[in-house]
Amino acid sequence: MNKKDKLALFLGMLSGDGCLSIAHNGEGYRDYPIDFCNTEKEKVILFYNLFFDLFGVHGTISSVKRAENRKRLWSFRKHSVKVAGELKKLGFPEGVKRDILRIPNIIKKGSDKEKLAFIHGVIITDGSVNDKRVLFHSGSKLFLEDMSELIGEFVGCVKPIKEYTQREIYKSYQLCLNKEERDILLSKCPRATMVLGQS
Repeated sequence: MNKKDKLALFLGMLSGDGCLSIAHNGEGYRDYPIDFCNTEKEKVILFYNLFFDLFGVHGTISSVKRAENRKRLWSFRKHSVKVAGELKKLGFPEGVKRDILRIPNIIKKGSDKEKLAFIHGVIITDGSVNDKRVLFHSGSKLFLEDMSELIGEFVGCVKPIKEYTQREIYKSYQLCLNKEERDILLSKCPRATMVLGQS
């Protein structure tokens, strides 16, 4: 993968399971953490490697054992005002991203390879894939609307976003691709070996 494709994959993964927290150190100063969490260690390692390839600095990987019926949670973190600033310039929001996350313009205006790398980054973090469909479930309606338009460039249609209310309070949203759309999209996305950093 070239650097632009790696950045697109990185931004997709960050959109799915990452954040730029607004946090402070013990002295009250901002410490600009870049965080990424996933239950699959390999994906956190992939994010770690992409981060180093793109920004030239290493983060830290750790894990937390959770309740007995839940998988161990793996986490990446790096404090960097420089990297956080670069990501903000690309359009990635600070703080709670639920209502403000959008697909960055650098992706919307990018090549097909960059767009597909970004889509794949979201699929492997925040997507659910089986033999019959690809499903995205998110609290961010604007982001899923952007995703539907982006994916539509490759599958030939823009799918509607379905809205759900959880616990009678929280709204969540779904974007679902049927089997035919799933097959078209996955046939165009990066090979699994490339996504795992093996080529």
